[in-house]
Amino acid sequence: MMYTIFGHTVGNVRSHIVPIKIAILFLSLLCVLSACGGTTSQAPQSKMGGTLNVGLQSDAVTLDPMKSSALYDRQVMYNIYDTLVQVNAQNSIVPDLATSWTYKTPTQLIFTLHSGIKFQDGTPFNAAAVVFNINRYLNTPLSFRASELSAVKSVAAQDALHVVFNLKKPFSPLLATLTDRAGMMLSPTAVQKLGANLANNPVNAGTGPFIFSTWLKGDHLTIKRNPNYWKKDSQGQTLPYLSSIVYKPFTNGTIEYSNLQTGAINVADSVDPNDVANAQANPSLVYKQIPALSFYGMELNTKAAPFDNLYVRQAIEWGVNRSEILTNVLKGLGVAAQGPIAPTSWAFNSQFAPYSYNVSQAKKLLAQGGHPNGISFNLIIASGSPLTTQLAQYLQSELQPAGITVNIKQETFAALLSDGTAHNFQAVLLNWSGRPDPDGNMYTYFHTGGSNNDMQFSNPQVDALLEQARVDQTLSARTADYQKAEQLIMQNAPYVFFYHGVSQEAITTAVKNFTLLPSGMMTFTNVYLGS
Repeated sequence: MMYTIFGHTVGNVRSHIVPIKIAILFLSLLCVLSACGGTTSQAPQSKMGGTLNVGLQSDAVTLDPMKSSALYDRQVMYNIYDTLVQVNAQNSIVPDLATSWTYKTPTQLIFTLHSGIKFQDGTPFNAAAVVFNINRYLNTPLSFRASELSAVKSVAAQDALHVVFNLKKPFSPLLATLTDRAGMMLSPTAVQKLGANLANNPVNAGTGPFIFSTWLKGDHLTIKRNPNYWKKDSQGQTLPYLSSIVYKPFTNGTIEYSNLQTGAINVADSVDPNDVANAQANPSLVYKQIPALSFYGMELNTKAAPFDNLYVRQAIEWGVNRSEILTNVLKGLGVAAQGPIAPTSWAFNSQFAPYSYNVSQAKKLLAQGGHPNGISFNLIIASGSPLTTQLAQYLQSELQPAGITVNIKQETFAALLSDGTAHNFQAVLLNWSGRPDPDGNMYTYFHTGGSNNDMQFSNPQVDALLEQARVDQTLSARTADYQKAEQLIMQNAPYVFFYHGVSQEAITTAVKNFTLLPSGMMTFTNVYLGS
C-alpha cells in the first residue's frame, strides 16, 4: 500500500522492519499530519450538503427583477442572481460581478468585469450581457427599474470585460442602485428562451450560487446548488455549501415562529413583536436585530376621493398615533417615523417631526377640506397576518375620534400589489424594505411617474430636489436636497409614515455563518448546517 504525505511516498516497507514499528511510524505520521493542519482540505467538505428551510411572510410574486416590486421576490432573487456590485454588512458598496469601477468623467462610468464567469445555462457573462440587461430594464414598457436608471443615457461594451455607462448628467446614486434589482444580471439567452415564463420559471437564468428548481405557489419554492458557481471560500472550496434551499410562505407570523421553534424551518425572515422575547430566551435559536433602512405606513391615492383633498390627507397624518402603534402593536420594535428617511441614513434629520397625535387638529383640517362631519375610506391590507390586522384595527380606533371611519379590506399580497400598481385603491398598507442611498427610498416613490408611486403624487419642487440630489456630488449638498424634499413630501402627505423597522436574524443553532444585513436580505452563499 502506498501513502502520499507532504509530497513524499511512504510504502513498500522492507520486511526486516518489525511490524509494530510500522504501525508506530504510520500513527506518528497521522499525528503530524493532523497537527500541521494537513486535514484542512477536508474541513470544507464537512460543511457541504443539506437543505435549508426558510420561512417568508409571503410568497414571492415574480422572479423577474425587471417586474419585481416585492421584498419577498428579492429574498429569493439575491440567491439566484448576482449583481454588478453589492452592499456589505457595513452598508459599503463592494465588488460582485464587477471587480472595479472608474469614473472617466462625471457622466461616464466604466466597470471592469470578472473574467471566466458563466451563467447557469453555460453562456458567458460579459459586457454584452450587461448591456442587454440594462437596456432591458430601461426600455421595456412598464419596467419597474426604468425610473431607478432614468439618468442612464446609454450603456456600451468596450470589450468583453469592460462596460461603459454614459449618463445624461452626473448620477450619484448609480452604484447603490446597481446593488439591487437594477444590477441583477440574467443570461440573455435564457431571457429570450423563457419569454413570459421567466417570471415563474427562471431556470438557469442567473450566475448566482443557487439555481431555480421548482415553485408550487402558496406552498414552497426550491432552489438548488449551482455546482459551477464562480466564488470560492478562503480555503479554495467552491461555494455554496448547501445542497438546496426551500422557501415556505407563512402569512401568519406566529405560525412561522412556531415552525422555527420546532425546527420545521431553519430560518425565519422576521419574528412578530410578541414572539421576540421568547426567541431571545430560546437556547435552540439565535436571535439578533439591528436598525434597518425600511419604512412602514399607508399609501393614500392622491387622485381618488377623499384623498385628492390635501386637507383630508393632512388630517389623517394628525389622526394617527404613531407612539401607540410602536408601543402596543410593535412592542417597541423599531422607531416612530416622520418621513421616508430612516435614522440609519446619512441624510436623516433628527429635528424634523411635522406631525404628532392631535385629534383637534385633524378635525380642524377636515372642516377646512369641506368635511366637517368626517369621512369614510377603504383601507386594503394583506390577508393572513394577525399583526397587520391588529395594526389596521389600531388605525381604525385612532382615527375614529376625528370623525374618520376606516373600512378594512383584506386581499392576498399579490392582489394588493396589483391594485396598488393599477391605482385601484383609496388607501393601502404597503411597506418598503429600504435602500442604502436615500434616492432608492424617495425617487421611485415620490417623483412624478416613479415606478413605485402608487399614490400618483406629483410635485414639481419635489421632482426638482430629487433630480438635483442625483446630480450633486457631496453628501452635504445631497443631504440638504433630501431633507427639503422630505419636508415638502410630508406637507403634501401622500404617504402616512408609521415607523422604521429593524432587520432580524432568526435562525436555529444549526445554521452557521449567517450574516445579518441592514437591508434585511438573507443571502446564503456562505451558510452551512452544523451541529
